[in-house]
Amino acid sequence: MVRLGVMWEAVETQPGVYDDAYLNRVDKLITRLGDAGIYTMIDAHQDVFAQRLCGEGIPNFYANQILEAGSFCIDASLDWMLTPLLKPWGVCKSINDYGLRLGKDGNPLVEDCQKHEFF
Repeated sequence: MVRLGVMWEAVETQPGVYDDAYLNRVDKLITRLGDAGIYTMIDAHQDVFAQRLCGEGIPNFYANQILEAGSFCIDASLDWMLTPLLKPWGVCKSINDYGLRLGKDGNPLVEDCQKHEFF
């Protein structure tokens, strides 16, 4: 059996625009594995949400919409009080708190992201 990671950001390259060539390659790979007697479990995988947050999975255009709509750590009405208390413990940190360099695409550089554990 093979666990095959299929990334949403590779499938949907723009809102409502899908990369059929990528999906065809995935289909051909699954077929070849099946012909060899190997079962495939498709893993719609993501790590740490999106590239914008040092991860991968959700396309950045959706991640940006969510982040621009506003986010909170514990509760929108309590964060003003809790965030200063929790930040020293590594809780409620923003991606901006890590001082990561950004690439031309506006995403943090992978080599900077890999210096931190985002669990």
